[in-house]
Amino acid sequence: MKNLRKIIALFAFIFVIGIYLTIRTVNTSLNKIETPKETVEIQKDTTNLLKAKKKIKTV
Repeated sequence: MKNLRKIIALFAFIFVIGIYLTIRTVNTSLNKIETPKETVEIQKDTTNLLKAKKKIKTV
């Protein structure tokens, strides 16, 4: 009977430690600081625009 209590206590201890580590891991992943995303302005090349205008036929 003493061995059964020791086994149950050991499993309960492992269970509590597992829950604690899981909660700590989830909290640290949720509390990450997001780095601001850098926006880049895209400019079209004028040569490509001129080529596109030449290809378009007016009716």
